[in-house]
Amino acid sequence: MVDAIVSFVIERLGDFLINEAKFLYGVKGQVENAKIKLQCMRAFLKDADAQIRENGDERVCLLVVQIRENSYALEDVIETYVFRVASNNESVGATRRVLKCSARIIDVYKVGSKIKEISSNIDTWTSELEKYGVQRSMEKAAETSSSYVQERRQLRQAYSYVEDNHVVGFDKDIEELVALLTEQKNPHKPYKVISVYGMGGLGKTTLARKVYQHPQVRTHFDCYAWASISQQCNTREVLEGILFAFTSTNKERREEIRTTSDVELAKQLHDFQKQKKCLVLLDDIWTTKTWDLLKHAFPQGDTDSKILLTTRNKDVALHVDQGGFIHEPHFLSDKESWELFQKKYSCAGMDPSNLDSDDNERKKELAVEMLKKCAGLPLAIIVLAGLLSKKHTIYEWEQMKRNIVRCIGQGEQHDDSKYRSVWGVLGLSYIELPCHLKPCFLYLSRYPEDAVIRVKTSCLVLIAEGFISLRGSCMETMEDEAYDCLSELVERSMIQVKEMSSTGKIKSFCIHDLMRDLCVSKARDENFLHFIDLRNKVEEPIESVSTVPITNVRRVAIYCGPESTDNDIESADNDDESADNDIESADNDFVNMVRNIDGSLRYLSVNKGRIAFEEGVFRHVCNRFLMLRVLIIIDIPDSVCTTLPKEIGNLIHLRLFSMPYSLIKMIPSYFGNWRCLQTLRVCTVFDIIPNSMCKLEQLRHLYFYNRFSGVGVGEFLRSTKSRNLLQTLVGIHSKHLVLSDLLQLKNLKKLAIVVDGNFDSFLHNPQTLTFTRLLSLRLRGTALGNDFKIDIVPLILSCPQIYKLTLKSPIVRLPQVNQFSPNLIKLTLSSLRLEDDPMPTLEKLPKLRVLVIGWYSFMGDEMVCSRGGFNRLESLELIGLLGLKEWKVEESALSRLGYLHIEKCRGLRRVPDGLKNILTLNHMVIEYMPDKFKERMEEGGEDFYKVNHVTSRVFIECNEDYAYDCS
Repeated sequence: MVDAIVSFVIERLGDFLINEAKFLYGVKGQVENAKIKLQCMRAFLKDADAQIRENGDERVCLLVVQIRENSYALEDVIETYVFRVASNNESVGATRRVLKCSARIIDVYKVGSKIKEISSNIDTWTSELEKYGVQRSMEKAAETSSSYVQERRQLRQAYSYVEDNHVVGFDKDIEELVALLTEQKNPHKPYKVISVYGMGGLGKTTLARKVYQHPQVRTHFDCYAWASISQQCNTREVLEGILFAFTSTNKERREEIRTTSDVELAKQLHDFQKQKKCLVLLDDIWTTKTWDLLKHAFPQGDTDSKILLTTRNKDVALHVDQGGFIHEPHFLSDKESWELFQKKYSCAGMDPSNLDSDDNERKKELAVEMLKKCAGLPLAIIVLAGLLSKKHTIYEWEQMKRNIVRCIGQGEQHDDSKYRSVWGVLGLSYIELPCHLKPCFLYLSRYPEDAVIRVKTSCLVLIAEGFISLRGSCMETMEDEAYDCLSELVERSMIQVKEMSSTGKIKSFCIHDLMRDLCVSKARDENFLHFIDLRNKVEEPIESVSTVPITNVRRVAIYCGPESTDNDIESADNDDESADNDIESADNDFVNMVRNIDGSLRYLSVNKGRIAFEEGVFRHVCNRFLMLRVLIIIDIPDSVCTTLPKEIGNLIHLRLFSMPYSLIKMIPSYFGNWRCLQTLRVCTVFDIIPNSMCKLEQLRHLYFYNRFSGVGVGEFLRSTKSRNLLQTLVGIHSKHLVLSDLLQLKNLKKLAIVVDGNFDSFLHNPQTLTFTRLLSLRLRGTALGNDFKIDIVPLILSCPQIYKLTLKSPIVRLPQVNQFSPNLIKLTLSSLRLEDDPMPTLEKLPKLRVLVIGWYSFMGDEMVCSRGGFNRLESLELIGLLGLKEWKVEESALSRLGYLHIEKCRGLRRVPDGLKNILTLNHMVIEYMPDKFKERMEEGGEDFYKVNHVTSRVFIECNEDYAYDCS
């Protein structure tokens, strides 16, 4: 990881030299020299890391820590100097210029001396590393590093002949893969390459072995070969091994093959697979480069031979064969997890019948609780069974449960078979990450376990910290690059997708508990980020955070309470006295914690539940942590307005400030001091953007959350220096605003605007110009009463590219089909108060996949989905249509619908008869509907035949309170 940090600092120094050269007066030479020395130092670091892992050399470890901390210090010194000079240049006045010039001379001397000192240290460390045997050669570093990884892999080497009779949950997977290999499935489109891809420990090799050994596969192919691939793939050995397996050669033939040239060997193997029907299993391929070294030995054209491969990286599978079949094994269910645990526990020689019945019952309860932490990962379950088989008392099981994730992760520490450590297996994925992805992964340690992580938020934080740089096309944005980094973590099976957006992009993801624990451990070891959970400080102590200062820490995430959701707010009112005491204790620890953190902090995230910044803690943050780039404060919403201290203007390095739930009384003018601010997310009431924010040059995303109305923009849009950078503008009010102001924002992608009776003036003298890059539009009206209606057609016509549209206001008329954007994918409607059925128009939108028709959008009593309509729609929600009595779905309408949600449409008598023809429908939610409506769809009900093919039917709060006349 240190090489990643040094690489990052080198890149930052390069940015300073290119973009901020005019502010490096007097120290530019020293900066260039320091950059060159760091580049030389970087050549040692991979070998140093490898020696630490392999030999645990404490001397090398201490040097690496010094390199890391001084690299950070170098960045801090230069960045502080640049911003001080830039701030001085903005001042005016002859006397002040003279004084500041004198001060700058002193600064130049001090800064230059500090840079020289760090550069001198780099020379010293270089000599020390060489003295301890660390090699400069990148080839040597790669060789040493790979030897450690190779050893880890050899310990878990898989062999084709090993039998595993305790396989659980793979029956359907085996059946599907066997059918594909033997061409019983898709015989007209046979797959040449079948890939098993997924997270470490998921059972890919076990599954592949079962398929490889399956009788149908054995009779289908003429020849078979199993090759376990190493990190530094020895192409010659792999190809020789495959040819040996195919030909069952004698000693003389083996010697002949060994003396054959590499080209001839590849040709022989290639030709053999063309002549015979062969199956090759390539187990554990990590990189596309490995396949490029092997591919010449495998026929690419028409052949009956096939390849079965396992990998953690989806890109590898796609690289081998873009048209191949990719299979991802599932995590085990609770039932399957328990079955596997029982088999492995018994396999370890434990006989539950010898235990006292009471002990047995309690152990079962504990085992079930601990299995939840395995989250269906087969390797974790196997390790857990092995550990518990050596613990015989209830007390030992209770002790293990208290720190279950760490126990499973580390496995049996004193066992020679280190492959039993789950961290040993998962850690290989971390070691294999390229430098630019390691910080992205370690950042995930800021989230508590089981958190659902939003991609958009993570991208903004990574950009704010400076860990994202444009590596691809010049047409890409930093946000695109950050998304690609997180996507690559998904492809590498480090994180799992939780939810996809309507456009097919990743919306949110999660991280397996064991992978997260590895992440937290690595982040702490590297002094990258400290996650501190004050809730668990007694049960699972991490460190004595309330008494011991954390020195030289760059990033801290403090978790004191539940995530801020509506459910959490509701439950918070019912906390008992003991919970209040816990919160008070957490308050004290939190205050002590913040006051003990070192001043070099760059990132502070606080999820504090009820904890308020009392006793001047917020002021302390603003006075102490002057290098902060990211400040995130998550609190449960309440009605109390917060006044931010004026000291907040001290945080001149801030790139991202997020305080989305606590009401801020006003947007202070001090925000204008944040010269580097990129993202602002605040909740405020009745305010206007201060003029001081116009001078901010790097603003990209503005989110204003307001419960009553939007935030007035004042002169901001006409005067802002960020006009060409702004991509997001959420929560602004249309008052004193005209459409032409918004059209000046050439890169605007997301717009959410609040309008009232002034909407006509907002559209006054509409321009012929259009939003060229706007992708998402949200329009909300604040005026009440049926008399208030707006004509949205001119605004819709100015947004020809949008794919997401939300309308929440009475409208004069629904736009015609050709007036909507042809790219529209998601449409959310609420409070439109339409008298005419909107379906005849909406069903013709060519790309619409998600449709929500919400409260008071349609005031009529009948809706009809016509024949062939909505041919791309996948999700439909009907909510709060109180007057709707009849909904008809004609033949071939909604042909791709997969999800249907009906809520509080209390007059609706029955579901349409046409639902029985929608075979793609697999999930249906009926919420707050009359009990009789529900009964009609249950087994034996009048409408059961319409929905009996739907896999998942969920009924929520359906009772007689919502009764209607069913006649």
